[in-house]
Amino acid sequence: MIKLLSLFTIILFSSCYNEVKKTHYPEHKSATTVDTIQYTYNVHKNISSYVVENEGKLDTAYYQITYPIFDDINFNQLVNPYILIDGEESFETAAESFILGYNEFVEESSTNNISYPWYKDVKCEILTNTSLFVTLATAVDEYTGGAHGNHYTILSNIDIKNKKRIAIKDIIQDNKLDQLTKIAETQFRENEKIPDSISLDKDFFFENGIFAINDNFGLTKTSLIIYFNEYEIRPYAEGPTLLEIPYTDVKNILNPLGQDYVNSIM
Repeated sequence: MIKLLSLFTIILFSSCYNEVKKTHYPEHKSATTVDTIQYTYNVHKNISSYVVENEGKLDTAYYQITYPIFDDINFNQLVNPYILIDGEESFETAAESFILGYNEFVEESSTNNISYPWYKDVKCEILTNTSLFVTLATAVDEYTGGAHGNHYTILSNIDIKNKKRIAIKDIIQDNKLDQLTKIAETQFRENEKIPDSISLDKDFFFENGIFAINDNFGLTKTSLIIYFNEYEIRPYAEGPTLLEIPYTDVKNILNPLGQDYVNSIM
């Protein structure tokens, strides 16, 4: 059953709020990382004025986003598109648009029953913060009806000085991407316990059964990570796939810029 929230309930649910969390400082204090930029985490949340009553409990649609705010205003403008990955103009408009969509859905004459309200929870975490670059992981968990929700994570690496996103080809020597792919496939097969002689076309979604990497990668303290989201290379029920490739395995194929990025972490 769908009901309109009373004024008291709206106040109780706190329909829209912002919460600023503590400042985060660089974890690494070496000479190469003392200039890393500081940031705080902020939480913005909106809820719908419509609630769903299910088995005696009340629930409501919500949009919540947790994201870093850097001390450098210009850097915020640079990274925000990699947090608002659906192209929204601002965190406020993203929340308002999602809640408006749910409200309009509820108000449609064809909508007779809603068992579970919509939700969208976006969390952007700083994985790595050095003097040269920042690695973001933006994870989205959402439900807008159907058998199950959607979950995906986008990794973004931002060059602080050049103010641009780093592609995987930017850190690998020319003509060495094939070698990186082979290194990643070796780890993938080891993780999945698949011999080299077995094709990947039966259980995975690689084109023609040939392993391939994507550009959804990050640079962590110890590894180059490559992340495949649900549905990307295997069925939804089997979840996402994470490859963590130690820097020792790729040090010989990193170009000078890639080496500088990795050295700035150590």
